[in-house]
Amino acid sequence: MKYLYTILIAGLFINASAQKNFLKYVNPLIGTEKMGHTFPGATVPFGAVQLSPDTDTIPYEVNGKYNGDVYKYCAGYRYEDRTITGFSHTHFSGTGHSDLGDFLVMPTQGKLQLNPGIASNPKGGYRSAFSHANE
Repeated sequence: MKYLYTILIAGLFINASAQKNFLKYVNPLIGTEKMGHTFPGATVPFGAVQLSPDTDTIPYEVNGKYNGDVYKYCAGYRYEDRTITGFSHTHFSGTGHSDLGDFLVMPTQGKLQLNPGIASNPKGGYRSAFSHANE
């Protein structure tokens, strides 16, 4: 009889948990707009790898002076951008500081492009345009 109650209670718990969909509470893009400095990518335990897209690469200096816009790309990804320059495997999230020497990987086709090009002309380099409507 005790065995029957255990099975019955276990079945009720399984049934109750199977009906809940918690995905509606998940938004991996929180903090990727404005100056949130978070990335939407996957992270393995203990942070050894943080795979995520990078939406732009901008220089630290312009004409020998610090480029303040570089601060916007600390996490590598900004929701507002409409191009991707590659996918890198190490990111800092939420720190306001970029580091770790990310190595970009970008799948491409056609003629070899060695420069990312500019956001207003993605076909001028290896960057790729995308739309959030296709996510």
